[in-house]
Formats: sequence, structure tokens, C-alpha cells
Amino acid sequence: PLYIMGMLKSQAFRATTDISADMRTYIWMRLESLNVAQLAAYYYPRMMALHNCPDECGVPDEHGRCVLPDMLNLTSESMAQDGIYLLEDGDTMLVWVGRAVDSGLLQGLFGAPSFEKLNPTQAEEIVGTRGDAVSNKIANILRQVRTERSVPYMQLKVIRCGENVEPRFFNSLIEDRTAGLQSTYTEFLQRMGYRPQGQGQNPPQGQNAPPMGAGAGGPPQQGTGAGGMPPMGAALTPPHMMRR
Repeated sequence: PLYIMGMLKSQAFRATTDISADMRTYIWMRLESLNVAQLAAYYYPRMMALHNCPDECGVPDEHGRCVLPDMLNLTSESMAQDGIYLLEDGDTMLVWVGRAVDSGLLQGLFGAPSFEKLNPTQAEEIVGTRGDAVSNKIANILRQVRTERSVPYMQLKVIRCGENVEPRFFNSLIEDRTAGLQSTYTEFLQRMGYRPQGQGQNPPQGQNAPPMGAGAGGPPQQGTGAGGMPPMGAALTPPHMMRR
């Protein structure tokens, strides 16, 4: 169900008018050339946090490979306004920058003293080139992602919170309501007649899930984090479901 929903919400198949006929035709032709792993990445992109990477991430081993940060669920509940997040679909890398990111981190990664003075175009050229420890860590992560994808070179796009191009990032958070399909992952499962194993049992006291995230495909509210919900699905191991 997870990948079916991702397909319906993708630029190739979503029922919206923001994709031109030429672009949709190009996407369809590209999809015909992808293998299974590449299709999986396109329909369920990979999102990871760059602002709080563990020490072991982004450090090359003797073969030049490095550990990547953990994948996050594709929902705005996985994000916070003081974070920087990488989203990649096997073709393009998008880096979203929240309004409340620490100014020292902005300076170290993008050469910008504050969020207001962050120029996305310049940031795309600067990120990973400043030579300090944090910059080198992010550069290694971006290099590892590019190594794992068999495209000639993955384009990097930096997006500030509130920019006009921001919907491009949030439309890929397929576990939220998006422009392509106004259903969350849970709602989609219910519509398709699936239910989690054990559904119908009373939840443990105090474990009721909070309301869904920051709305329909929008950015997280300042000061909010990933919420309290348990993960609703991983990219390669969707939750076990059974028919009614």
C-alpha cells in the first residue's frame, strides 16, 4: 500500500494541473528505464536530518563509504523548524532549511549569517565546500547518496522555509495529505480496506496518537518536533496489514 500511495501522489500520476504535459511525458519515459530499486526510491523518497547527525555519520571508512543518517518517515511530523533536511528520490536532492536553524550552523554549511540572509542559489554552490568538520560531514553524506544512485549526477536544490518552491518538497511527504491525494497514509489504508494487525484493541492508557502533523503537506510549526506518533511505515518494510 505504501508504494501504491507513493505512485498516486507522484508527479507521474497525480491528478493536478501543475505538471505540464511535456514534463509528465518526460517522467513517464524516464520511469520506463528505471529498475526496481530506482522506482522504489522515486515513489518513496528518502528523507534524513542533516542538522543533528550522529558522530558516526558522514565519516568515510577505508573504502571511502560512510554511514548515512537514519531515514525519517515522510511526514511533516518528522521535521522541526530548527532543522535541515535532505530529501532524495534517486534523481534530485532537495535540502529544506527551517526558519529557526542555529545561525552558527547556517554559517558553517552555507556561509550565511542568518536565515534571512540565506541565498539558496549561493548555498547550493557553497554547501560542503567550507572545509570545517560539519561542512565535511555533510559533503560526505551528499557524496555517499550520489554514489548509491546510478544517475550521472544528482542535482542539489536548497529550499528555504516559505519559498514559492517549497511545495515541491512537501508534496513528496507522501504520508501527509498532499496536492496529489488528500489522504494521509492511515486514511489511505482505511479507504483501501486495510487495517493494522490488532486494530480494535484498546490502546494502552496515555498512548493515544496526537493529531496528524502540520496540516496538508505544510511545513512544521516553529518549535514542534516529530510529534509522539509511532512510525507509520518504513521505506523498505511497510507495516504488516491484513484485509478486513
